[in-house]
Formats: sequence, structure tokens, C-alpha cells
Amino acid sequence: MKRRIIIAGLLATVLLITFAFSQKQSLKKHTQKSGEKEVYLTEAITQFLSLRHYEPVQIDDDFSKKVFDLYIERLDYNKRYLFADDIKELNKYENKLDDEYQARSFDFFNLSSEIIQKRLLETKEYYTKYLSTPFDLKINESIDSNPDNAKFPDSKEKMEEAWRKSLKFQVLARVAGNLAIQEKAAEKSDTVKIKDVQILEAEAREALLDTYNDWYDRVKKLDREDRQAVYLNAMISAYDPHSTFMPPRDKERFDVYMAGKYEGIGATLQQKQGYLKVVDMFPGSPSWRSKVVEIGDLIISVAQGDDEPVDILDMKMETAVALIKGPKATKVRLSLKKRDGSIVEISLIRDVIIMEETYASSLLLNNPDNKSKIGYINLPKFYLDFGDRNGRRCSKDVLSEINKLKAEGAEGIILDLRNNGGGSLPEVVDMAGLFIEKGPIVQVKTRNGKPVVLDDKDGKVHYDGPLVVMTNYSSASASEIFAAAIQDYHRGVIVGSPSTFGKGTVQRVVNIDDYLPAKLNSIKPFGALSLTVQKYYRINGKTTQLKGVTPDIILPDSYQYLDIGEKEQAYALPWDETTMAKYSEWEDPLNLNSLNKNSKKRIAKSNNFALITKNALRLKKDSDRSVFSLNLENYQSFLEKRQQEAKEFNKLFKEPTGIKLEALQKDLAIFKSDTAKSERTSRMIEDLGKDFYLSEAMNVITEMIGNQ
Repeated sequence: MKRRIIIAGLLATVLLITFAFSQKQSLKKHTQKSGEKEVYLTEAITQFLSLRHYEPVQIDDDFSKKVFDLYIERLDYNKRYLFADDIKELNKYENKLDDEYQARSFDFFNLSSEIIQKRLLETKEYYTKYLSTPFDLKINESIDSNPDNAKFPDSKEKMEEAWRKSLKFQVLARVAGNLAIQEKAAEKSDTVKIKDVQILEAEAREALLDTYNDWYDRVKKLDREDRQAVYLNAMISAYDPHSTFMPPRDKERFDVYMAGKYEGIGATLQQKQGYLKVVDMFPGSPSWRSKVVEIGDLIISVAQGDDEPVDILDMKMETAVALIKGPKATKVRLSLKKRDGSIVEISLIRDVIIMEETYASSLLLNNPDNKSKIGYINLPKFYLDFGDRNGRRCSKDVLSEINKLKAEGAEGIILDLRNNGGGSLPEVVDMAGLFIEKGPIVQVKTRNGKPVVLDDKDGKVHYDGPLVVMTNYSSASASEIFAAAIQDYHRGVIVGSPSTFGKGTVQRVVNIDDYLPAKLNSIKPFGALSLTVQKYYRINGKTTQLKGVTPDIILPDSYQYLDIGEKEQAYALPWDETTMAKYSEWEDPLNLNSLNKNSKKRIAKSNNFALITKNALRLKKDSDRSVFSLNLENYQSFLEKRQQEAKEFNKLFKEPTGIKLEALQKDLAIFKSDTAKSERTSRMIEDLGKDFYLSEAMNVITEMIGNQ
């Protein structure tokens, strides 16, 4: 901890010295042309990247081209806004962005912002024109939806044609979908009357026009800071795909994600026709408890305590949401427009909203053919409340679940890390330590240093029984650290998709405000930078970067033929290896050969896994398709064929596996007063009861118990 503080202090000093120097020279002249805040922000990010990024890049023409390509792609991925002449004008800077970057110049950014805003505002003419008149859905024409096969239009006629086809395809898809729904309903009831295609087409255009008008209203509210974030992130992404700038609002969302809580009224909001619309509410939250706030309500105004209300119609969404959120125990008054048109004012006392579904949870599993009790723990992410040292931590919560399972006689534990994208590095070290006595968990390396071994040091095994860890392609970062450590120690068996995601880098989130001088307080906050500062290595010396963790027992996966994972990311850091750490394998042998052999036999006999493999081939074929007919009859035929192909896969995860799942006794007592938690657990039991991946993990751990 002391070493970390010293490093942070030295870095702050370096930045302050840099600022003192640059303020006298380049910054001063550039603040006259651009906003003062963005100049200082760019300076700070530049310093962080050059001083602390794991693998700093050479700022040259190659860097310039990377930034240029990334930025243009993010400005107009589908090539529906910018013209070929716009790209030609911007291309003058293709090899000059390195010079602008070093000089803290914003000429290219200013030009690109001016052009893209102009082009975005012109789109209203296109979509209004084509959504105001019927599309002829009988003409034989097609659309290629792959942006890589498109070029930036070199005329207004070609731009309009691209919009026409895109809008027609969206209308066509809605019409075909609604026809299918009505036809299915008509099969069940004679009273259902199928609407004429012309009526459905008109309804689809009207709905799509509302959607685009909402989008256009948001576009008009985009400000310079919004655009600057896109440009800065293009520069940062040329270093690696996981370093990113987070504007203040994004930093707040990140903190909420990691902590699993925030302070407010507990309503999920969406901007609709200038209003904020309530689309969901957290069970137990102030909005939910009020019995007045309903899904579909439109928020017209917001007042703090007894102050005068502020009209939020057409206000930028982030600004309006900030007015509604606030500290626990404070009062906020909302004026709501109900679905019947009436206006209601309600006072709510803000509270801490706990997103329980993001925390560790557990169940007991019982195989009907075996008397063994198996514990199941689901961990959605490796969470840590950065703002509260006494807040929720996944290592502490998982230990609590382990102790509950042990108390109820669990003979083995399945830890589910599927779709767990990672989180806190210290937490994964502590959590892996629950399953071993002591020793290294992971090695981390900064750009100039030797690998530093992070150890479990508590000297205690909190759970020493059979362990299975479930992973899939979306298990990333901290999940891979945990799985790799368990695998290297031979402490448990990893079961899952052919590989995990392959993210072997460590990011540190830096609050930029903390490193800037007090004289800039008037223009703070600046936001935060998630910066790749380390690469981590398994204790066996290999990294998970790009390659991920290969499970001990591989299960077929529907996504196994798709291009996913870290290896598909632009400018991902390379795979490499370092020296092994000193560690002793778990003393109880796992007999992996036998476990793997028996699992393969079960998989070979499983209709479900056979369907998964077949489905993977189907998804690959679908992902490669980009050309679609704009003729309704042809498109319906395509949908019918695809639906028939998919029909045999519809029963996947629909039939019970036979595993009996039940809540723990300690949790049942809580359910009496917490109906929301009871409902979540019931849904979890229902879904897992049809999960044949879990069933196979159950088979593996049952065999492990039998081999003891």
C-alpha cells in the first residue's frame, strides 16, 4: 500500500510539473482556439499514456493512421452520414494526427465535429422523406448489411439511396414480424383478424419515424464534450482495446457497476419524445414502494426538496437523470404524466438501491440418481465497492456462501463464472485463496519491471472439498485469473466452452481530477481514465492474453465457430510468457483423464450437446450472411426457412434436466421479508433446472466425490 501511495505521489508531481511547463507554452496558445478544459484533459491523458501505459506506442504516422481509422469508423460505422468528399477532406490529416497529438492541436477534431454534426442534422430530410410515403414491398431488390462492403457515397443521390434501402429493410422486418405474430394468433383464435399489409406497412413507418425523431432529438443535444470523448477514445484505443477515457457520467456508471448499488429512486429511465419515460423499477426501491410511479409514466419536471421544480422536457438525458438521483434520505418531487393524460406530483425519499442480482448467490443441488448434496455458487462479476471500504466485496460474500453450503452438508461446490467479465484484481486473489492454504495466485508485470507475484497469505483453506469451475467464452479477466490458478494448482476442474475470452491485461481506473492542480477546480470534473498498466501471467508462467484458459473438460458451445474474444480486438497486446512462480500442486489427485473420458462419453450420447454443435454451425452461417431481399414475399420465405432450421433448436434449455435445486435454509428465512429476493431465487431455480451445462458439471463433481 505504501509503495502504491509513493508511486501515485510521484506521478502527481510529474503531472504538476508538466502542467506548469505546458501552461506557459503550448497550452496557453491552444486554449484560445479550443476550450480550456479539453486542452488540459488531453494533456493529462497524454501524460498518463506515456508514463504509465503497459506498452506505450511510438507517436508517428503509423499511430496517426490507426487513430484516424478508428475515429472515422466510430463516427460513421455504417457509412450513412459522411460523404466521400468529407472523407477526402478529413484524409488530409491521416498522417498528421501524431503531430496534432504532440502539439495539443485540435484542428482535425474541430473540422470533423463540424462536418459530422452537419451531416447528422441532414439525416432528418432523408428519413422524413422515405418514412412519409409507402414502400413498395413487391419490388425485387436487395440490401447488403455489411458495412465493410459499402463505400462512402459520392453524391446526395447515393446517400439517399442508402437511407432508402436501410429504412425499407427496417420497415420490411417489422411488417414481416407483425404478420407472423398475427398469423400465429389467428391459428389459436377465430376472432383474430389479420391486418392488411398496407396497414402494417403504414404502422411500421409511423413507429419508425417516432424512433428516428427521438434519435434526432438526442443528436441535436450532443455537445463538444460528447464528441471529444469519441476522439480521445480513438487515440487511446490505438494503444490497446481496454484503455478508455470515461467522462464523468460514464465514471459514475462504472462505480455503480462495480459496487452494485447507487443512491436514487430506483427507476430505469429512457428518453422518449423529449420526456424521461419510466421503463422499469427495482423491487423495493422508493419508486416501486410508492405504488404511484408506474411503468410508462413520463417525468415532466423535477424539484429538489421544497425548491421550485425544473422542467426537464427536451433536457439532455444525463442532465435530467442527475437531477433525479441524489444522496440517501433526501427528497425529490416528480411531476408525472400518466398514461391516461393526467398529471400527478409525488414526493420520494431517495434511498440506496441495491442491485442484488449482481452479487454472489447460492443454491443446493441434488441429483435424483445420487444422494450427494452439491453446492452451487453463481458469481456475476468480481465486485468491490471502491467508495466504501466496508462495502460489499465478492471474496467476502463468496466465503459467506461457502460457509452456508458447508453448514447444510454440501459435499462439493460448483462455482459458476459463465458470463463473468471480471472486475477487481485484489478480490480475485483473495477469492482464489479461499480454496488453497497459501501460495501464489497470479503474477503481474508492469512495462519495465519484473513479474510481481500476488499471493494468498491467510494460511487457511476455507473449503477443501471437490470443486468445479464453470466458464464460457464470456468469462474474462479476473474470471480467467481464478480459473487459471485453480487449474494450475490442480485444485479443481474447469468445465466449459473451448476457451475463455482471452483478456490478460490489468486496468487501473484513475480519477483525473486527483492529479490536476487546484487552479483547475472551476472546470472540474474531468472524468476518469481506465488505463492498461499491467499484464498478468499464470503462476505457470504463461499469459491468458489472446488464448484464454482452455478448460479441463470442454463442452460444445453455440458460439464456438464465431469470431469472438480478445484475439478479435483491434490492437490487442500480444501473447507471451514469463518465468514460473514457485508453487506446490494440490495434494489430492483429480484423475482428469478419467473425468474427461467419462464426460466425452456422456456428451457423445447427449441430444442436447449434439444440437448445440449443430446450432453452432447454423449461427456461423447466419453471421456470414449480409445480403437480404427487400421483397416481402422473398423475405418471408427466407424467414420461414430460417425459422424451420431453428425449430429443432427451440427446445434447448426448455426441458428440465432432473436436477433438484433448492434455496438454502438460511435464505428461506430472509424470503419471508424480502419478496424481491424470493422472486429472483425462484427464477434462478427455474432457469438452472433446464441448464444441461450445469447438469454435466453436476455429473463431473459427483464422480469426483465418488473418487474420494
